[in-house]
Amino acid sequence: MKKILYITNIEVPYKVSFFNELAKQCNLTVLYERKKSNNRDSKWTKSEIKNFHAEYLNGIKISNEYAFSFKILKFLNKTWDAIFISCYNSPIQILAIMILRLKKIPYIISFDGEIFIHKGIKSTLKKYILKGASKYMVAGKESYKSLAQIIGNNKAIYPYYFSSMREDELIKKNSKVSRENFILVIGQYYNYKGMDLAFQVACKDHSIKYKFIGMGKRTHLFYKRFGEMPDNIDIIPFLQKEDLEEEYKKCAMLLLPTRQECWGLVVNEAASFGTPIVSTWGSGAAVEFLAEKYPQYLAIPNNTESLYFCIKTCLHAKDNEQYGKYLVQKARMYNIERMVKEHIKAIM
Repeated sequence: MKKILYITNIEVPYKVSFFNELAKQCNLTVLYERKKSNNRDSKWTKSEIKNFHAEYLNGIKISNEYAFSFKILKFLNKTWDAIFISCYNSPIQILAIMILRLKKIPYIISFDGEIFIHKGIKSTLKKYILKGASKYMVAGKESYKSLAQIIGNNKAIYPYYFSSMREDELIKKNSKVSRENFILVIGQYYNYKGMDLAFQVACKDHSIKYKFIGMGKRTHLFYKRFGEMPDNIDIIPFLQKEDLEEEYKKCAMLLLPTRQECWGLVVNEAASFGTPIVSTWGSGAAVEFLAEKYPQYLAIPNNTESLYFCIKTCLHAKDNEQYGKYLVQKARMYNIERMVKEHIKAIM
């Protein structure tokens, strides 16, 4: 079996599921920068049993999810059939890229969604870091197009089907449920997530109820900014997976107000239950799922009027049953087993 090194930042449950499946096809070592993130609930970061080899750098902590340690040199000096770099903007993984280039050792850069490159010195440096890989893995066909423009169409790019769910899990999900009159908003309270935009939209029409779930340890900051919540807004800091799935089944729609994020797995999760979705063009997953067939449910990022218009359009749409069926079919195309197949193609 091929000997694979996969370098990533922190341990998260859905990636552990992917690594467990990938390890069936290769001898896999996953090198984590650190065990836990500063901004995640410890209940969420609890992962399943591993059947791959896990190592942790545990060096100097940087930001919420990164760490720096020269211990990485020990792993880069070993012989591998393939090396995956999954956080190209992490300081330690940038160092790894530079070392691998100097040694002329091939490596694969993997992206969990859209790649955002703007103008300026920072973006020029990003392009420089990106262009040296031998191969690329990218979540989704839309992200493939963006990456090809950045690095050139002549590069070896492998799109994969990013998901937190297994194929059998997706098939078992029941989309035939009785919907209730509330909109589900899931995400942490960070500027890029757009929770403030969702709050502003919720205040426009008090007849529509909203549930904000998953702000975790930062919930108090949301209250500090907005004060007492209107009657149509409920705040739930954290729910376990099983309880969150019940909310997907019951809600009238999922609202993803993100300003800009690479993917957004809540789109996969909501779609698996046939839950109508309204998002912005700032989510890689939302663009991947909706742009071709349902662009009317993609709002302009950072624009509350556009979000509100899309919400009203969806609530009054007559084809939401058909929309739900489409989302279920789309969600089933994106699963962990298919992710593994595409990664194995890249290392062969």
